Amino acid sequence: MSDVLITGRPQTRSAKESLKDFLTYAQTKVKPQETILFCRQLASFVRVGIPVNIGIATFAEQATSQRLKQAYTEVAVAVEGGTRLSAALAQHPTVFPAIVIDMVRSAEVTGNLEAVLRQAARHIEREAAARARVRSAMMYPSVIAAFAILLTVGIIVFVLPRFRELYQSLGVAVPGILAALLNLSVFVGDHGLEILIGFLIVVLLSGYALRTDQGRYVIDRTMLKLPVIAPLLRTAMTERFCRTLGDMLSAGVPISQTYNVVLANVANRYYREVLASVGPALAAGRGLYRPLQATGVFTPSVIQIFRVGEETGHLDANLAEAADMHEEELDYRLRRLTSFLEPALIIFVGVLVGFVAITLITSIYSLAGGYGK
Repeated sequence: MSDVLITGRPQTRSAKESLKDFLTYAQTKVKPQETILFCRQLASFVRVGIPVNIGIATFAEQATSQRLKQAYTEVAVAVEGGTRLSAALAQHPTVFPAIVIDMVRSAEVTGNLEAVLRQAARHIEREAAARARVRSAMMYPSVIAAFAILLTVGIIVFVLPRFRELYQSLGVAVPGILAALLNLSVFVGDHGLEILIGFLIVVLLSGYALRTDQGRYVIDRTMLKLPVIAPLLRTAMTERFCRTLGDMLSAGVPISQTYNVVLANVANRYYREVLASVGPALAAGRGLYRPLQATGVFTPSVIQIFRVGEETGHLDANLAEAADMHEEELDYRLRRLTSFLEPALIIFVGVLVGFVAITLITSIYSLAGGYGK
């Protein structure tokens, strides 16, 4: 198993390494649907008695992606040569998630490969569905925000310069508010290229910062201080942590081995650093619930679920219940957020358009009065 236990703040990596990782990630990322299909089809092959190497070789024949075709072929050859399936999958970490590899490794010991593969498929499917819900919830507010930006740029670039030319041709004094808008339009017109280049630089630097350990750490910690976003992120992190840990425990993966994979599955770098302190305590035999309680990351209700699960020996079932509870809470928070953002953005667009419209109409009346004199 690849060692993913994190014991402290991530070290800053060089710009060359971060850029290389970004390009590799963009080129080798596999869609969740492909992993789900792999797990489910392989589980079906195992159920009907088809050897694993033949089944994976069949996947290679029908793969539409050259990346997947090569990975499947190499895994099939390795398994046929006597390599364990988990070890063969581990040779392609950009294609097969760590959680699938470790669940398969546990299945090789317990002998329930079919059930574990189906469970891995369900886990990845739930995670993909959760991400899809977040994207869907933010789609409409994003469209409105983009419309507001385009509308503002359109007014500044195309509408206001016409009024400026009109006032200059008539020699009439420009009203105060309109004068400020016209000055803004002139500034944008004169420095449009510089503004565009600066915007692109900010976007590229932001993307680069997200690919560096230190930059991502700072951004993740900052996000946890935002009033509305922080509870949403905490709920999502708790749901994913409980879901991943519960699924791997129910698949028979030892908890000492499970925690490393679960920790790597925590998206927020700050939470990951805090939760890394649980690893040594867990290895020392102190259990899970007290070290997790000491981190202060989880709510008391979640800590109680961990405690009862450890005491009764049903930690996997309790974690599944906690994950379902936080999944419902996440959906509720997303609905509340979108129900607030949608009218707020619509009001913002209305105020923006109304302000510009009133300013222009007032200036037209002022222009007519000044010209009449």
